[in-house]
Amino acid sequence: MHVAEMELKMNSRGRVLTALKRGIPDAVPYMYNTMDKELQEKIIGKEISLPTETGMNSLGYLSRPGDEAYVSPILTLVPEVADLLGLDAIGIKIFPPLFVDGGIRDGRAMIKKGLLNTREALEKCKMPDPDDDKLYKSIEKLLDVCAGDRAIYAKIRLGASSTLMSMDMMGFSYNLHDDPELVSEVLMMYCSWSQKICRNLCEMGFDFIWCFDDIAFKTAPMFSPDVLNNIFLPILMKTTSSINKPWVFHSDGNVIPFLDDLLKLDMDGLHPLEPGAMDLDSLKSKYGSKLCLIGNIDIDKTLTRGTIQDVDNEVRERICLLGKGGGYIISDSNSVPAYCKAENVIAMSNAVSKYRYIY
Repeated sequence: MHVAEMELKMNSRGRVLTALKRGIPDAVPYMYNTMDKELQEKIIGKEISLPTETGMNSLGYLSRPGDEAYVSPILTLVPEVADLLGLDAIGIKIFPPLFVDGGIRDGRAMIKKGLLNTREALEKCKMPDPDDDKLYKSIEKLLDVCAGDRAIYAKIRLGASSTLMSMDMMGFSYNLHDDPELVSEVLMMYCSWSQKICRNLCEMGFDFIWCFDDIAFKTAPMFSPDVLNNIFLPILMKTTSSINKPWVFHSDGNVIPFLDDLLKLDMDGLHPLEPGAMDLDSLKSKYGSKLCLIGNIDIDKTLTRGTIQDVDNEVRERICLLGKGGGYIISDSNSVPAYCKAENVIAMSNAVSKYRYIY
């Protein structure tokens, strides 16, 4: 390698942070938001003892109004898996509790019904202390595990998704008509907590924040632009005002009708670009200078039912389409569940190594 080439070569952290600022890194960065423990174990061929994503903890702690609620930080995937796949980032998940009637189906936690649909229920809620020293000591231990050249992100929720799940869509819809103030109060409870969490996390060793707040179905948003602007955005902006590091907004589905308004939150990236939900050419053309685009490798088709060649083709196509001019990070189209094929995830890693040097 020539001296000039060595000077241009970045480490993983620099690669990710350059892309998040819509710059041109030395290569397209590569990361996942989360990977199921079962799949991680298949990839490395042994059991994992570190706390990481499973079907039981994927939603965070499921509580009921009046009960004590907890936050249990976990790794989004373990460093050994990140090393094997050549990932440029790894994260720590710090999700707030949900107040729901929960259950278990096929070894996975599930929500049967949201429970924050009355003022009586909301008044009973006890959110965990966002300044709890024990919480941050546990996060520091995981940060030590993640230490290295990779970028490290905090995976959190701003408050929108927690509100929608803790009210459930039916309860949210009825209250939106009958008692919109209750919707605002539930959202405020979550956003106030997240604001304090974000402020504390930004003082720790994280390089960026990744916020998971689903507000859209595949075909359209879950509610109207008026509801977004009059209820959600003013409160969400209080949370994002406490983030002084680069950050990524995640929502499944078609967020295009909301995107111009969502830009008021001042995020740096958008994930996961759900396949089939939005036109990628248009997204890159209109928003590529404003947002780092992240994701779009299909977890339900390509990584689950596709051939090795299908994976190779999709990685090459996405890099060619979205990588032009920088501001793209190749990643999953949601998270990487246990039903994805280990060999396809490894094939994705090989394909990224083959096609990422496009600049």
